Amino acid sequence: MKIKHSITLRSFKKYQPRQIAKFVKGFFNGRIFIAGLGRLRVIDGKVVAYQFQKNEKNIMMVVSEINKTINEMSQKRLTI
Repeated sequence: MKIKHSITLRSFKKYQPRQIAKFVKGFFNGRIFIAGLGRLRVIDGKVVAYQFQKNEKNIMMVVSEINKTINEMSQKRLTI
């Protein structure tokens, strides 16, 4: 999946997984910036690391945690 002319949708001054997940869940494609971590892609409502970031353990943990939070939020919505 390619994103053409993607712009940064939002910058977050600190890492708060739930707040970021709420934002990402509403958008399908674009970029976000998290202070202290850098820029990440949003594809199909999920956070994805850039190729050069895939070797950085802390980035992959952040991506995993945000996507897990998105999944939990989606599950709660289905069960209500």
